[in-house]
Amino acid sequence: MPQNEMNYARLLRDYEETRNRHLYEQKERREAVYKEVPALAGLDRQIAEASVSAARAALDGDTAALNHLEEHNRQISEQKKALLTSAGYAPNYLELTYTCPDCKDTGFIGTEKCHCFKQALTFALSEASTLPYRLEKENFDTFSFSYYDDRTADPQLPVTPRENMKQIVTDAKKFVDEFDTTPRSLLIYGNTGVGKTFLTNCIAKALLDTAHHVVYMTSHGLFETFENHRFHHADEDDASLYRYIFDCDLLIIDDLGTEVANAFTNSMLYTCINERLLHRKSTIISTNFSLDQLKACYSERIFSRITGDYTLWKLFGKDIRALKRMERSFS
Repeated sequence: MPQNEMNYARLLRDYEETRNRHLYEQKERREAVYKEVPALAGLDRQIAEASVSAARAALDGDTAALNHLEEHNRQISEQKKALLTSAGYAPNYLELTYTCPDCKDTGFIGTEKCHCFKQALTFALSEASTLPYRLEKENFDTFSFSYYDDRTADPQLPVTPRENMKQIVTDAKKFVDEFDTTPRSLLIYGNTGVGKTFLTNCIAKALLDTAHHVVYMTSHGLFETFENHRFHHADEDDASLYRYIFDCDLLIIDDLGTEVANAFTNSMLYTCINERLLHRKSTIISTNFSLDQLKACYSERIFSRITGDYTLWKLFGKDIRALKRMERSFS
């Protein structure tokens, strides 16, 4: 089976398993509540019996039967909610829940792929397959300023690393809050280990939680996708990922500067940056390069686009990875 068919088949199985899990959970909730509030079981039987009777009546030509059924079930539902509330449960406790309410865990809205299916397919196709697990540990709720020095200021900036990071995190949360109304693109730069990837993961998690389509790529993976699309016979998976790079709500390009720079990578990077800016699509680029190094490595057009149209966030401080390694060695 071709890889793209395997990805689709696996994702569809995952959706089916999700639906079955929610049905099982609903069944368990119902059985537990019926034992505690037996009257609820009687009300559900009334709904089922009324539905059968109305269906028979409609087949016999009673045009008002379904309208009567709707009113009957509405009244019964209100009684159920009152019983649940009086027993200390939420009014919707017995309703079927969904991981994605928009598609009801089918992956599709009509004939169109749901945003959740596109995101799941993106994870399956790209290097970001482990991103959902990383985001459980790297998000705004787990962010700590304790790794940033609050005494020594940067020679070029009148703030300490902690003061700088607190302002940037505030701006990052504002970036998320205004994402749909004020699209912006970001360049996050600084030395190795100062929290660039962690910060982008915080933003990614917040936007994924609000049903936005996020594509995460290392610079190497990005240009490999471009190369496959341009010079090799791309299968459906490659073509989908290529489209998502330009169409997704947020594109994250991690570690720009680690790829082999040449005329092709310069051309494709400019195309990517320019197209997304023209279509008001947000992009986040992280890099260990300084602005001078970016200017030396990439074309004037790229440097002008980034410094002119992106918001620039410089992170500085000690290498957090090294600090964490030291913590583990002493623990």
